[in-house]
Amino acid sequence: MVYESIVEKLFDEDNNDVIELDQGDGKIVKFEQIAVVAYNSQYYAILHPIELKEDEVVVFHILEDDEDAMDLVLDEELSKKVLEVYAEDVSEDN
Repeated sequence: MVYESIVEKLFDEDNNDVIELDQGDGKIVKFEQIAVVAYNSQYYAILHPIELKEDEVVVFHILEDDEDAMDLVLDEELSKKVLEVYAEDVSEDN
């Protein structure tokens, strides 16, 4: 499927494609999508950098104003809360 934006790709539940993001310096970083989580009326993407073998994930805030923009969440407390919401969602599904 051809997506018009990265955000559209993230919200496609059937998507298993690699997410490629430009770091701003022209370097592309590849991610595996873990989940999209709603928290405090905002959406967040949880992504795993493919180059890392560990269980490390990063959280991005999906911006509503721009259909193809996300900001890396640098606030550790916010990241923890988003990951807690994700863990709750996963445990409810099981």
